[in-house]
Order: sequence, then structure tokens, then C-alpha cells
Amino acid sequence: MNQSLEKTLTLCNEIEELLANAMPQADEMRLRRIAFIANELKGFDPYITRSADRLVSRAGIYFSARKHQSERGGADGLMREMRYSLLRAIREQANVLDHGSTT
Repeated sequence: MNQSLEKTLTLCNEIEELLANAMPQADEMRLRRIAFIANELKGFDPYITRSADRLVSRAGIYFSARKHQSERGGADGLMREMRYSLLRAIREQANVLDHGSTT
């Protein structure tokens, strides 16, 4: 496993931990930490960068006082998208990049 894959997976795990017990309410500290970590994901690959940007955008809605209520799927839908779609997509892309660099 190369260092960029390892770093990407570690950063995804940190975001996952922040989301694991999160509640859909205003939480500026958690949102700022997620944004900081997601920023660290940028630069590996354009797809990962776009996914990290989308994750921060979705987290901004989730960690608001009311915005999440008007989202399709509500807070649960946002959480599923962040944890199971976006983080998974970032991890999968990092694995693809890692395997491509070893061949």
C-alpha cells in the first residue's frame, strides 16, 4: 500500500468517526473538522477532490439547524450519502489509483 492510499484511508476513517455518532443539528466544530480533513484529501485525484468537496457541502447541510429537513431523504439520506456513497467512492478511487501505480 502506498503512502497516498494509506493517508486517504486514514482521513476517510477520521471523517467516518466524526459522522458515526453525529446528530442532524448545528455543529460548527464538527463541520469545521470534517472540512479540514476533507481538504487534506484534495490533490490526490480530481474524482477524490470532487467527492471530498461534495461531502463537505452535504455536511454543511446536515450540520445546520434546519436545512437538512428540506433535503430529499432528510437527515438520514444525507448521512447515507456521506458515509456510504461519498466515503466509499473516495476509498474505492484511492484503491484504484494504488493498484494502477503498482502495475
